[in-house]
Amino acid sequence: MLSDPARLGIGTVQFGFAYGVTNQAGKVGVEEATSILRFAHQNGVRTIDTAALYGDSEATLGLATAGAAFAIVTKTVKVASERSADAAVEAIISRFERSIHDLQVSHVDALMVHDVADLLGRYGDKVWRCLQGVKASGRARKIGASVYSGNDIDTLLARYDIDIVQLPINALDLRLVDEGQLDSLAARKVEIHARSIFLQGLLLSPPEQLPSKFAALAPSLVQMRQTFAEADLTVMEGLLASVFRHPMVDRVIVGAASLREFEEIVSTANRLRARQIDYASWRWPISDERLLNPALWGGL
Repeated sequence: MLSDPARLGIGTVQFGFAYGVTNQAGKVGVEEATSILRFAHQNGVRTIDTAALYGDSEATLGLATAGAAFAIVTKTVKVASERSADAAVEAIISRFERSIHDLQVSHVDALMVHDVADLLGRYGDKVWRCLQGVKASGRARKIGASVYSGNDIDTLLARYDIDIVQLPINALDLRLVDEGQLDSLAARKVEIHARSIFLQGLLLSPPEQLPSKFAALAPSLVQMRQTFAEADLTVMEGLLASVFRHPMVDRVIVGAASLREFEEIVSTANRLRARQIDYASWRWPISDERLLNPALWGGL
């Protein structure tokens, strides 16, 4: 079997606010979140991804008593605009202590810098020492960063001995595979968490229903769907397989706006089998990188 339930992780930004360009269900409430977590645990999923910046996601997880059953990965606030390195460290520690309180746990599995620029910028070394202190205290087993590009990863690996990284990868965006960063991370034994595998649901959308600003993605999506169909795969199966086929990816983080959505994802992952797919057939050059990076969608 291509997938393993333990390689799935729950992304919980929807637990904090209505997130995603295709999300019509809105924010996930505590009762629905509890149902999702119960189902996840029953089906072998053991990792939760959250963040200080995900609204009240951490508080929702705390009310759902997630810490007793899951390894929780959370992220720092952004500190590039702080007036000094000491102020940046103070902001990180203060907010992390609140995260621990809201999650109702004594420690987390990992603490990541939410914006890699905080490690690569003027306060980077002080921020890194702050993370090392959190790890030494036992309040986080692993430390690392969320990244967006191959250059982020290359620079990060040259400067710091990170334990964990979260990065974007999906059927349309395999740049970090092609450029060798996944191999570099694996060689350094860095734990790899993949995000954006559905690109906020855009890759699951029929090409003709894409919002107008994403119209340039349509030709690739048409060819992708055709290739999946020829391999007897549904769109969701093909998208999951596109990421699960890379053995260096330790966790595939998926979000869901409802229990029904998460049940569908888990059910699909559980029946994945390896297929011969020409992954290059739809990966035409996408000249506008903003299309692949949700952080840049505001500029489209």
